Amino acid sequence: GLRSMPARYLFMDEIDGYPGDVEGEGDPILLAERRSATFQRRRKVFLVSTPTVKGISRIQREFEGSDQRYYHVPCPHCGHYQPLRFTGLRWPEGEPRQAAYVCEACEELIDEHHKTAMLAGGRWVASAESDGRTIGYHLSSLYSPVGWFSWADAAGGGYVITGSGSSILTNGGDIISG
Repeated sequence: GLRSMPARYLFMDEIDGYPGDVEGEGDPILLAERRSATFQRRRKVFLVSTPTVKGISRIQREFEGSDQRYYHVPCPHCGHYQPLRFTGLRWPEGEPRQAAYVCEACEELIDEHHKTAMLAGGRWVASAESDGRTIGYHLSSLYSPVGWFSWADAAGGGYVITGSGSSILTNGGDIISG
């Protein structure tokens, strides 16, 4: 159970899908985190999830309290490092299979075959101040290796940009990233 044993290491997956209350005892994340209190600064708590509804997403709340790291990849044309965002995809109208990514610095189109080298040359960049102990990573489907979820899949998927464009929510509830 969530209240019987101390735990130095916690791994909680798909936390946005957790119920708000476990059998009248409270939030399952808080209950699990209490199990690590014995270890104080030596504990490791790892929370993973696909964000759901902006504003009530648990993983969004946790990420906003972190140093908010995004994976920046180099442009194969100019070397500029940038995070991949859905808004950077370009394709001719009605032809999502021709999707490419536009560099935010040199504005050259980047074909997806460059992605393997871009991923290998990437680095995590913190974008916010935190308490110095809380690290948060954000990685969208646009980073999927070649042969997995492609930029063409993203372009042709009928995604709807929600809110300020900071997240892309599909009909199935998957987040890409804006």
